[in-house]
Amino acid sequence: MKIRKRYDSKYLGEFKRVIIQHINSNIKDYLTLSIIFIIGVMAGVVLINNSDEKSKNEISGYINGFIDTIKDEKYEVDKVKLTKISIMENLKIVLIIWIAGSTIIGIPLIYIIISYKGFCIGYTISAIISSLGIWRRNAVFTGVLVPSKHYCNSNNFDA
Repeated sequence: MKIRKRYDSKYLGEFKRVIIQHINSNIKDYLTLSIIFIIGVMAGVVLINNSDEKSKNEISGYINGFIDTIKDEKYEVDKVKLTKISIMENLKIVLIIWIAGSTIIGIPLIYIIISYKGFCIGYTISAIISSLGIWRRNAVFTGVLVPSKHYCNSNNFDA
């Protein structure tokens, strides 16, 4: 008796076909949400670039202080706890979007959530670039992406 493999290429091909068909049938929705997301990113960048010197100095001080605490290796991240927190926060957003998408009244809430996420990303990246500059920013992003043995504790992010 031959046991069928769980990840047979026949099933993966069918899954790929269903995903492509879904994207093709909802391309307008994906484009609209992408445009809303990009508008949110641009709004975050514009806000940080048009802020006064006092605000820029506060943000720069916060970012530099955060990086200095990481360099001093005072804190360590509990990877499991951080992963659980991240998953729970993202599941909350997914649940809100799913419930809002189930009602006609809640559909504008989806656009607000997507634009807010874009705003946060644009604001954060622009703040890092404006406070650290291009070269130091690349070093920070590389340090975040490349695993190291010392991280900062998620409880100590509030400085």
